[in-house]
Amino acid sequence: MKSRFFALIGGILSMVGCADPNAPIKTRAGKLTQMQVNAIVHSCGGNPEMVRVENGDLIIYPAKDINITGCIIKALQATGQTTLSRVENERYDPPGSQ
Repeated sequence: MKSRFFALIGGILSMVGCADPNAPIKTRAGKLTQMQVNAIVHSCGGNPEMVRVENGDLIIYPAKDINITGCIIKALQATGQTTLSRVENERYDPPGSQ
């Protein structure tokens, strides 16, 4: 019985718990043009090929440097044209930890 339980948990985790962090991020491009996206990528120090506008979608290929990817995502979100959710560095502080 225990082995079935662990197999079930392992199967669930393999489907949802091991997402590829380097997989492309896809969102709506809104009214953003490739030229505008290239300017954002350039200002963040990224490679011009890492963000593409294709058929109304914005496809972001994460950089090896998380700071570059974070800068690009934050700048794209600030345009109000994408469907990206809010990007922040949030941390949970348990009560009494201050």
